[in-house]
Amino acid sequence: MKRTMETKKSPLSAQTKRRIDYGDDRSQFRAVTEEIDGNQVRKIRGYAILFGVLGKPWRGSVWQEKVASDALDGVDLSRLVLLLDHSSTWVLGRNGKNMRAVVDEVGLFIEATLGNTWMDDYVYDRIERELMDGMSFYFDSKAIIASDWENKIDVIAKINEIYEVSVLAFPAYDQTLIITTDGEEPEPEADPEEEAKKQALINLIEQL
Repeated sequence: MKRTMETKKSPLSAQTKRRIDYGDDRSQFRAVTEEIDGNQVRKIRGYAILFGVLGKPWRGSVWQEKVASDALDGVDLSRLVLLLDHSSTWVLGRNGKNMRAVVDEVGLFIEATLGNTWMDDYVYDRIERELMDGMSFYFDSKAIIASDWENKIDVIAKINEIYEVSVLAFPAYDQTLIITTDGEEPEPEADPEEEAKKQALINLIEQL
């Protein structure tokens, strides 16, 4: 029997923390300085989500993902926050305060004005030097995700709520599978426990 998008969910569909490796410059945070009323103001900006662009959840994945162009229709972004590495301890921005979040034809655009604390200095330096430019988002578990088993593609069709977006160096799922943007980079030193988790997921995909 042919498996269709309606009959079976992919092994990834239960994950609500998403970092899709788009391989697209628009999905990376950039650090900029603007002059406002004679003062130099530091900002970071980029697209946390790109619509209709295929990406992979981690290097070497057989599955790809994309977010539908209308997936964010009706989503309330008024309480959206920007975090460092998905940690609620490190809040970089809040929509309507020092941040703006805009859904346009490209995707979800984020721009945050940084302050003058040591953490703001650290984040700005890391992003300006392109040492940390990954973007990730965390959405509701009841989102509608269609799995195309024939082509190994997950389509995120409808998101009800986005809890936060994050900037981080090594974006990952809950299983902390390391993601990079360059397929030629050497593998990091393997962690036996994480390698076991990764292999179990690969085996599951092969068996389905």
